[in-house]
Amino acid sequence: MMKASTSLFVVGLLVGLLGACLTFALLGQRADAPGGGGRVLTVAHALPVNHPVHQGIVEFGEELARLSNGALKVEIYPSEQLGNETECLEKVQQGAIDVTKVSAAPIGNFVPLFKLFSLPYLFRDREHYWSTLDGPVGADLLKAMETNGSGATSGLVGLGYYDAGSRSFYTTRKVTGPQDLKGLKIRVMQDPVAEDTVKSMGASAVVMSFGELYTSLKQGGVDGAENNPPSFLSSRHFEICKHYVLDEHSSIPDVLVCSEKLWSGLSEVERGWMQEAMKKSSLFQRALWAEETEKSLQQLRESGVEILEADPAPFRAAAESVTEAYATGERAAMVKRIQEVE
Repeated sequence: MMKASTSLFVVGLLVGLLGACLTFALLGQRADAPGGGGRVLTVAHALPVNHPVHQGIVEFGEELARLSNGALKVEIYPSEQLGNETECLEKVQQGAIDVTKVSAAPIGNFVPLFKLFSLPYLFRDREHYWSTLDGPVGADLLKAMETNGSGATSGLVGLGYYDAGSRSFYTTRKVTGPQDLKGLKIRVMQDPVAEDTVKSMGASAVVMSFGELYTSLKQGGVDGAENNPPSFLSSRHFEICKHYVLDEHSSIPDVLVCSEKLWSGLSEVERGWMQEAMKKSSLFQRALWAEETEKSLQQLRESGVEILEADPAPFRAAAESVTEAYATGERAAMVKRIQEVE
C-alpha cells in the first residue's frame, strides 16, 4: 500500500512538472514564432476580461499590431492565469513573461521609490493626478523602475500608466469627515501605510482578504472598507454599506511593465512602437474608466447608497502625520516634486 501511494505521488509530481514545462515552452514558442506572421508577446494580468484595464491592454495590442504592421502582436492572459501580480512581476524579471500589468503598490517591493504611491492624498484631484503621471515626474518614476534603489538593474521597464481610480470610505453609518470614522472598524489591505492612514482618523484598521469582507460586513465584524466606485459596486458591499464618502484618500495607478530582457532585444523602432501603443491605450482606458466610474456611482445611488462629496481639507489634515512618517529620503524629494506640479 505504501509503495502504491509513493508511486502515485511520483506520477503526480512528474505530471505537474511536465505541465509547467509545457506552459513555459508554449510561452517561449509564441514569443519567438517567426512563422506565425510576427513576434507574439505574452501579456499577463490579474483582472477579469470585462475590466476597463483589460480593455486598455486589448487596445495596446491592437495599436501595437497596427503600428508594426503585424511584426509585434500580443497574447493576453487575464485573471491570474500566469500568477498573481507579484508572481507576474517576478516572471517578467526572469523574462518568462514579456509584459504584465500590475498596481504600482507591489512594484514598491522591487523598487522602493514606488511605495510613495501608497501615501494618502498624494494628488489634489484627477487633473493633478494625470498632470503628474503624463509629465516629467511620471516619466522619471518609470525610469527609476529600471533600478532597485541600490543601483542594481531591476529587470523591469515601465511603459506607462493606466487609471485605477481612487479609494474612498464606505460604511454602515454616515461619515461626513474624519471625526465620524472614530471608533469604526475599517477593513484595509495588508499595507502599513493604509493601516496608519485609517488609524490617523481615529478608526481601527482591520487587515483581511477581500474575499472575506462581504461576510464580515454582514456579521458586523467590520463597519466599512475603502475602494473605488466600480469595485464597491461589483463586490455588492453596497447591500450592507449605505454611505459612501468620496474623500479619495488613495490614488494608486496601474502600470504596464515590460521585461528588460525583451526590451534590450528590441530595436529603437520597435521600442517606439511599444511606447506609442502604450500612450494611445492609456488615453483610451482612462476614458473608459471615467465612464465606468460615473455609471457605477449612478447605480449605487439607485441602490439606495448615500454618496457624499467630502471636504478634503480635514481628511488631509488628519493624515499629514502618515505622509511625514513615510515620505523620507528619495521619496520625500519625489513627493515635493509631485506637490509642485501645476
